[in-house]
Amino acid sequence: MDTLDSLSRSIAALGAASAARLFHVPSPLGGRTALSFDGKYLLVPAVEAAGGESLAILGPGGKELRATVKGFDSRIGLAALELEAPLPEAAWQVAEGLPALGSLLLAAAYPSPEGPELRLDLVRFVGGSGGEEYIQTDGASFPGFSGAALVAPDGKLAGFVASDRPGNRGWAIPAGRAAALASKIAERGFPGRAWLGISTVPIEAPAEYEALLGDGRKVALLVAGLEAEGPAAAAGILVGDLLVSVGGVATASPGELREALDAARPSQALALKLLRAGKVLSLEAMPGRAPAEEGRRGRARGHRGWSWGGCGGMPWGCGPGR
Repeated sequence: MDTLDSLSRSIAALGAASAARLFHVPSPLGGRTALSFDGKYLLVPAVEAAGGESLAILGPGGKELRATVKGFDSRIGLAALELEAPLPEAAWQVAEGLPALGSLLLAAAYPSPEGPELRLDLVRFVGGSGGEEYIQTDGASFPGFSGAALVAPDGKLAGFVASDRPGNRGWAIPAGRAAALASKIAERGFPGRAWLGISTVPIEAPAEYEALLGDGRKVALLVAGLEAEGPAAAAGILVGDLLVSVGGVATASPGELREALDAARPSQALALKLLRAGKVLSLEAMPGRAPAEEGRRGRARGHRGWSWGGCGGMPWGCGPGR
């Protein structure tokens, strides 16, 4: 009994400390939890967002606060808010590395104005590749747990629950990647996602490709399809080319290509390096805006108040073709 009582007290203390770092963002479709990594910006799941919009939110302890929409990434369904008055005491300390398979994490959420909710989860999967590692727990997909914190026993943040849609049960972004996304989204604002008009397939890398990258990787990215009048076709890319880099970023996997396009901007020249018939070619493309984003941007401008959910950075993504 003493052991059980001690465990219960430890979990309760961890829950209280975690609840003091949670934010609630209301929405007509149901609220979401938001987290901060620096006490200034908040990361929160969203489907649509209007740049510069001022929002009334709840901070730790139910304190009424205001925040401004600073950035939105429609591909991964995440937005960055800037607090009107920073709260450095609410910033999370990020855990190093990924949680161990089978370890226990505390899921801490602020799904409604009624207050925080807690749940004890077991890590059932940890993995991924190409810069898109993810965590899956055995926790149920409770409403409002999008944006929830996955907290390690030492109180550090292990993950950010990215989506509570059916089929995405228990999926979360590792805390280190979530922190980087918060900074990137806030910095980039609303530039729109760059689009090349290509489809790609990872294949076994030929010897000359491995030597060109110089990092020993065994996978290459083959251009499998082109939009007839897309930016890639206009730049001279052909089906069968192997992408080496986009904007100076090595692109040997779909995840790396997505990261490269996330860092690019529509209508700004983008350097491309590719391998064709054993020869290295350097081209320049003028990326457009992802076609499906035009509709999203229009709705965001006319929609006062947010719509929540989204793909939450999961490995399969949710946006249009690259």
